[in-house]
Amino acid sequence: MNGETVLSGRDQRALLRVALRASIARASDEQLEDARPRVLAERLAKTELDNSQIRNLENLAYTTDKISDITDLLKKLIGRDTRGRRWAKDNVGQEVIGALEALRTEADRIVGELRERYGGAVDADLPRRVHLDLCREFVKHLTAEFMLRKREDRR
Repeated sequence: MNGETVLSGRDQRALLRVALRASIARASDEQLEDARPRVLAERLAKTELDNSQIRNLENLAYTTDKISDITDLLKKLIGRDTRGRRWAKDNVGQEVIGALEALRTEADRIVGELRERYGGAVDADLPRRVHLDLCREFVKHLTAEFMLRKREDRR
């Protein structure tokens, strides 16, 4: 015996879940350090967008299983903004979509690291789920920053 512990598939999957939560938490914190949600929220706060529309986006992000539902909602909101006073103002809605789509790269990096460590415990759907979780975190930060900025702007 070489002293290595062989883990069962169930134990590997449990460790994978813990490592996944930690990786997503780190990525979420990095989103704030990167300041992208904050910058976009500041720009959104200078529009006529109200809290209900941004909360609608957040609620959808946390209830859907598809990233396309989030981006499709944003596209509809941009399309409805015919006067360019909310999501269409200065292309900010498109930039939010771009930021969400760019999170796919981070999701792929996280999954790659987990695949190296946990191999067979990583299923084919994990990249999509990680991307969705990163999008949820981004929208959560965007919403919080937006609501704070809107409140500060009203003072």
